[in-house]
Amino acid sequence: MSSKSILQFIFLLAIFGGVPVVSWYYLQTGLDYRLKALAELSNLGNVQMDSRVSFDDKILSATDIKGNVHVGIWFPEGLEKAEANSLIHLDELHEQFKTRSDISFFIYTKTESKDSLMSFVKKNKFFPSPIFYFFPDTGVQRIYYFMKPELSSVAVALVDTSGSVRKHYNLVSGKELTRLTEHMAMILPIESTRDELIFKRDKEK
Repeated sequence: MSSKSILQFIFLLAIFGGVPVVSWYYLQTGLDYRLKALAELSNLGNVQMDSRVSFDDKILSATDIKGNVHVGIWFPEGLEKAEANSLIHLDELHEQFKTRSDISFFIYTKTESKDSLMSFVKKNKFFPSPIFYFFPDTGVQRIYYFMKPELSSVAVALVDTSGSVRKHYNLVSGKELTRLTEHMAMILPIESTRDELIFKRDKEK
């Protein structure tokens, strides 16, 4: 066998032997990462949400949130007094999930008046948004099993489609924001593609 043939054989062996190994490695690494992230989620209990009236007069109850993922965000010092960093993170979350109809953000905050809050959120482009709801913070600790917040922290609760609180985060932390985003993507229902919807409609005919 000539040296050229040997080189060709080695090249083919590398392609047909090496590529599957590398692919398997990256697939396994991705799976391990996902399993590790999912293992961080627990069940802290079912969300204790009674019927509530938002600042824009929308009534929401525990039955309304079943079947959707939602995020409860508590600004204990008031949204208007929140650190700029937490507002930036809130906007980043909204940008990533604003096209989803199966997720909502419930924001609990102290405010002097409904008008002052609405003025603030409009100024910061948080309103109007069909996935943002703003509530007085009365009883929010009981709803999501929040502990007493640390100074300057913004408590976040991730709630799955069954109404279970899965994990708490601090919105001020960029690292925790990243993990929250990953966890949200993992527990959100898989969206139907346009082709799947067309196929389902054809079957119905």
